[in-house]
Amino acid sequence: MKTIVQVLLFLIISYHVNATIRTATGNTGNGWSVAGNWSASGVPQDGDTVLIPAGATMTVKSNIYSTLPNLVIKVYGILHFAPGGKLDLGPASIINIYTNGLITSTGSPSSVITIGGVNKYSGNSDGTIVGPAFANSASGVSPTGFGQGILPVKFQSFLVKVNAKQQAQLNWIVSNEEQIHNYNIEKSTDARNWRVFYTQPSANSNETIKSYSYIDSFPANGVSYYRIVANEQNGDIFYSSTESLNKTNLKRFTVYPNPVSAKLNLSVDVNAVQAPVTITIYTMNGVKADQFRYDLIPRKLELNISHLPKGTYRVTMNEGAGTKQDQTIIIY
Repeated sequence: MKTIVQVLLFLIISYHVNATIRTATGNTGNGWSVAGNWSASGVPQDGDTVLIPAGATMTVKSNIYSTLPNLVIKVYGILHFAPGGKLDLGPASIINIYTNGLITSTGSPSSVITIGGVNKYSGNSDGTIVGPAFANSASGVSPTGFGQGILPVKFQSFLVKVNAKQQAQLNWIVSNEEQIHNYNIEKSTDARNWRVFYTQPSANSNETIKSYSYIDSFPANGVSYYRIVANEQNGDIFYSSTESLNKTNLKRFTVYPNPVSAKLNLSVDVNAVQAPVTITIYTMNGVKADQFRYDLIPRKLELNISHLPKGTYRVTMNEGAGTKQDQTIIIY
């Protein structure tokens, strides 16, 4: 038994170190099986690390694999199973659902995840799995195929804002960083092609939480995207959310929590917003779901959205100066 466990650990580490990272950047057509929905382009294959970022949805619509690839799947957003959607994975595979991450399905019994031939998820019996949760070869069998508990979620928050000098101010807070070697700050202008432009050594702090900051003195004209990659000493990696900064249309409000179930909070930059303000919530088909108007602008707004059906929505803010901004939320 000990030998088998050692072999599995070796396989997991080997695959992870040599992994190609496939980040979900779209969900068109047949979802998972479309190469263009991933960056780097290509359907995830044996040894890859699969990243579904916060705010993104990736849909599995068919039986994807017949070769039982070993994948490391990290779900910060939504992994959704349509009827007939199936992931048959190898025994060294790991699925981590991070805080606010979800696995959802239409309720079909043909929506399935297996690891090493063991059923970890069934759409009809398991429903929605809310992170933090994990599945691997040692976890249970559906309907308890995913273990609940605190995963090594390193990023508590990651914020990007403009400072008085029109620079990008990056702030992130981490926990449990004892094994973190460093943090790579990655930057992109299209959220698909990333480059490392600064490496921050870890303080290797045993504090409950640790804060870091960095200033990008030259954000791109237009939209700049940022994410942080935490590199563990054993080769494991962890991603922050992806945040953006638009120098021509600075973010004047943020929403949290996201995903949300009942109460949506908006934090408003009152120094950059002109009253009156109208907050409108739209479905992704452009149908108005609710609207709120404020003649005076508090720093924090709380919206009751418990009456809205589950799904993905756009939250727009129209202010007195004529500026319109929007952000995407997920209601579960």
